[in-house]
Amino acid sequence: MRVIVIGAGFAGLACADELLRLGHDVTVLEARDRVGGRVRSQELVPGRADTVIERGAEFVLEGYDVMRGLAARFGLDLAPSGMSYYAREPRGTASQVTHEDVVAAVAMLRPAAAQVESTVTLRDFLALDHGVDPAAVQAVAARAAISCAAPEESLSARVLLDALAAVQSTPTHRIAVGNQGIALALAAEIGDRVRLGMPVSAIRHDESGVEVEVRGAVLVADAVVVTIPLPLLERLDMSPAIPDAQRDAMSRVVRGHAAKLHVPLSERPGTSAVLDVPRRFWCWTATGAGGDVQPVAHCFAGSAPALAGLGVRRGPGEWLAALQSLRPDLDMLPEQALLSTWDDDPWATFAYTGLGAEARPGDEDLLRAPLGRVHVAGEHTADPYAGLMEGALRTGIRAACEVHAS
Repeated sequence: MRVIVIGAGFAGLACADELLRLGHDVTVLEARDRVGGRVRSQELVPGRADTVIERGAEFVLEGYDVMRGLAARFGLDLAPSGMSYYAREPRGTASQVTHEDVVAAVAMLRPAAAQVESTVTLRDFLALDHGVDPAAVQAVAARAAISCAAPEESLSARVLLDALAAVQSTPTHRIAVGNQGIALALAAEIGDRVRLGMPVSAIRHDESGVEVEVRGAVLVADAVVVTIPLPLLERLDMSPAIPDAQRDAMSRVVRGHAAKLHVPLSERPGTSAVLDVPRRFWCWTATGAGGDVQPVAHCFAGSAPALAGLGVRRGPGEWLAALQSLRPDLDMLPEQALLSTWDDDPWATFAYTGLGAEARPGDEDLLRAPLGRVHVAGEHTADPYAGLMEGALRTGIRAACEVHAS
């Protein structure tokens, strides 16, 4: 079959790769001038391989079997981070608590979270008396809001059961050359079937086939796989249109808002992970490809209120001041800091999706349901891996198998 894949992020490239393996004729259309989507790597200090940063998705976590398999297939080394994504020292709580206190609090909260309806918000759930130290609860709330990139009042209490909210000190990794190396390797394998700078404006589909409009031209195919971020899918001109029930399910998905700040350091510190509870961001220092700690302070802020509080729209200045207050032990070079955001990227518009309190049973199936000859992939269809690189890869492969089966 002739298949058009829209989007050259992790989902689209994994889909095209699998479709080619299954013997289909594939064209990938990407609006940007690069591949990788919301995964983007670069050297913070040009020419310094020990300063590779992730402007998008960062850590290779437990259960990333597809991503690890692709890394092995393309000979891409995994670099241990030397710290754990899951373990962060909380600071700024009403009374002093440790990461161990947070682990104990989550152990007490999770059984109760498993018993409540998914419509109960995280804020309301944590307001109940669970017999947990209030300062530890404060840290748990910040941890969940940052990782899900959304405030507690919009999240379901059941996010405490998700991998993103896990707090055990499990080792984490990154792709040594940068996580975008996965996308670059897949694109090289797919070859000139990947066409950059090709934003799709409309899709027309019926029982006989699909027409895709791009830059004034019309491309014809037997099937299409759409892997673009959820807000772009909602706005895409499609005929027949997305059914109301499916559109309603999309509207109930929480859209996370996040930003990252990377600051060069004059000296290599030890590894660390520190959580600023009231300002809703965390900072870490980690080892790089060579095994040495990178001379870089990495930061991630999650939820729209956190970004507003840090003045992200006005540039890195306020966040830098907050970071210097949080980490006076780091000898920073603030004039070389780099601020990365998703909201102002027209081909992303937000960071990633999360489990909202408004979600209903069956929404997961609606989000990934094919629309005739149009199939849908992307991290928003990846429950229980929504919001993750692994989820994007898995949905691309799932959509390819759907097309093949059809």
